[in-house]
Amino acid sequence: MATENETQYWRVSPGERGYLWREQKLHECIAIGWSETGSAKGKSGPWLRRTLKQMRWPGARAYGQLEDFIWNVRKGDKVVASTSGKGIYALGTVTGDYEFNRHLEYKHTHKVLWETTFWHPVDIDGLGLREDVYNKFHGRSSQTIRQLDQDQWNYLCNKLRKVRTPFRNLAMWGGLIQSPVYENEVIILFSQMLQHLRMRIVGFGTRFPDAIVERKDNRGRWRRVNVEFELHSSGFQSHMPACDNKDTYCRTIVCWEDDWADTRRRTKFEIIELKHELEKIL
Repeated sequence: MATENETQYWRVSPGERGYLWREQKLHECIAIGWSETGSAKGKSGPWLRRTLKQMRWPGARAYGQLEDFIWNVRKGDKVVASTSGKGIYALGTVTGDYEFNRHLEYKHTHKVLWETTFWHPVDIDGLGLREDVYNKFHGRSSQTIRQLDQDQWNYLCNKLRKVRTPFRNLAMWGGLIQSPVYENEVIILFSQMLQHLRMRIVGFGTRFPDAIVERKDNRGRWRRVNVEFELHSSGFQSHMPACDNKDTYCRTIVCWEDDWADTRRRTKFEIIELKHELEKIL
């Protein structure tokens, strides 16, 4: 462990697959689970071991991670918020001692000044990290918290500085503090981009297709289009049988990311990738 005045470096996952990152970003903190233990403030390692044993949790695994987060993370340490599933959300500096925040879903917390954030998380696999750093985010990194050394931290920061993205330090867009992770958030983002897309909404439905919109062509004429919303374009494949119905025929897919690999089928549809369109605006 580092000396008292020596900076430490941590990778912390804000919930499974990052589902609590938005809450922690808004509250300017990093937090981990096992909240059922109650507050550990003023407590000791033996207390935590007894508590975990009484709760019949995997003691060694839970204890080691809670020990690091509660007693070893301290003011001035550096932290990267990330998950192996989606990528890197932010880099920051710990500014507060351990607190048990009863208002958050994960209650074991430290305040953090998030100095670099990514509105759309950076894909870890796309960074080309060397093995020792990559392994901090994968494999055994299913653990909530992992420690990095200074060289690994500097190497990671250097890689992130080279990432070309308009989503760096974007606090909010279209009312969203993070890029879409649900289909309804794609709809929200779409509604904020109508002018850019030269579209207007005629109506939304509860059945396939999701919406009827009109698009303005180069001659200023409005033409009606059936639209289906998807988080990823490949999700449209489940609707293929409905495409044979002339009443519900849909040729336009609006998605956040276009990942449909079936080139034969996808050529029959227009795919509007909002991520690409938003990059044009930013």
